Amino acid sequence: MNLRSYFTDFLSLIYPNLCLGCKQPLPKGSKYICPKCHYNLPKTNTYQLDDHIFKQKFEGVVPVEHVLVYTYFIKNGIMQHILHDLKYNDNQEIGAMIGKWFGYDLLLSGFADSFDLIIPVPLHPDKLKKRGYNQAAAFGWGLSEVLGVPQFEEGLIRNTNIESQTRKSKVRRIQNVDGIFEAADASTLKGARVLLVDDVLTTGSTVIACAEPLINAKAKSVSIAAMAGVK
Repeated sequence: MNLRSYFTDFLSLIYPNLCLGCKQPLPKGSKYICPKCHYNLPKTNTYQLDDHIFKQKFEGVVPVEHVLVYTYFIKNGIMQHILHDLKYNDNQEIGAMIGKWFGYDLLLSGFADSFDLIIPVPLHPDKLKKRGYNQAAAFGWGLSEVLGVPQFEEGLIRNTNIESQTRKSKVRRIQNVDGIFEAADASTLKGARVLLVDDVLTTGSTVIACAEPLINAKAKSVSIAAMAGVK
């Protein structure tokens, strides 16, 4: 074990693991994010607020219980680098790690017994096959482990694959995703307090389209959690 440890330390001198945030070598014992970047994550603290900009995205559109966003999404910021690594570098572990961090914050803020099921926003089967995993589900597994709430990845089905929403207006986004999701098992959802999870919350159009079939399946309540949110 000592020889292995020495060899690992030697390799880290030649090929250092870099922080996803600041791109500096990670100190020993850290994974993906250095302590400084972890401390400087632009947290929203929405779990401590009754009303905030992210919850206002859903007012008058769809009834949601809680809207819980871990960090603000800032262009070229720490979370953008983390999300890129999660989505495009096959790093599901970073998603689960962020989920755990957020889960501990939620536990400390009184959310220990607030949800019965965690359901990730699903990818279309074609995209899931191409990527190999659902990045929202990786985040959800971290939350699931800390909160002790089961994740039901098959809770929603995405029946249509749509083009990128990036350059569309909020109204066009909502129209574009209308009716593309359906509840897979109404008997499991009935009476459940569902936490719907996604990686990034922008206009809210995608999670609105996901929340509607959950509500129609008689879920007791629907809440939303996201790794990052765009103001």
